[in-house]
Amino acid sequence: MSCGTAAWRVGLALSMFLGLTGCLGGGETGPNLSESPIFSAERATPREDLVRSKAVMGGAVTIAAPKGFCIDTSAHQDTEAGAFLPIGACAALTKNPADPKPGKPAFLTATVLPMPIQASALPDEPEARLREARGFVQSDAGRAALSRVGKSETVTLLDVKSASGVLYVRVRDTSDGLPPALSNTTWRAFLEVNGRLVTASATAFADQPLGPGKGYELLREFVARIRKANKRSNGAGGVKGWLGGLRN
Repeated sequence: MSCGTAAWRVGLALSMFLGLTGCLGGGETGPNLSESPIFSAERATPREDLVRSKAVMGGAVTIAAPKGFCIDTSAHQDTEAGAFLPIGACAALTKNPADPKPGKPAFLTATVLPMPIQASALPDEPEARLREARGFVQSDAGRAALSRVGKSETVTLLDVKSASGVLYVRVRDTSDGLPPALSNTTWRAFLEVNGRLVTASATAFADQPLGPGKGYELLREFVARIRKANKRSNGAGGVKGWLGGLRN
């Protein structure tokens, strides 16, 4: 593996799993989401502090939540190196069932990273990038990148879709490190927004599963909200950034 490819893989892994590894477990890499109102019955967000959208990375990208969802600002991260935003039902944050909530609960995340420099090596044609992306996620290396522990054998790729220049993948990851409240099956979307790499995810709760179609619809709504809240980048094909190292 070349240095460029190795660097790209690290960036890809971070964009996929910042919210589902150290951040969820409360390790050194991020906030302790076990204390987030989304997961803790003892903590609540005041109604006046509810946030539906938030600009990150110096205002470069705005993350907007779908209907019924709010951003947990008590557990989000926003630095020059990247941003991570956990998102749950507004009513789950406030512990008030009268507050907004989606038809089916789910845990959403958005991760924003600087665009890898290797992205300049890829063609601008979106369909070419999507073909490379599809091939990569179906390879052993791709499934290892999708694993919380970097092991391809823990990951089953259940579905791969592309729409409007965005790559969507549905994966089951049986590795350790996932909060017991969450399902081990997740939908993820990869897209470019204002020159930044954005990964959005939608995960059902273990006791309230989402069917494959419902999870995909929710994630597409999430992506649409993010795109609406931001100016579209020229040539934003969705996967150019995180495929940047494939050819190095």
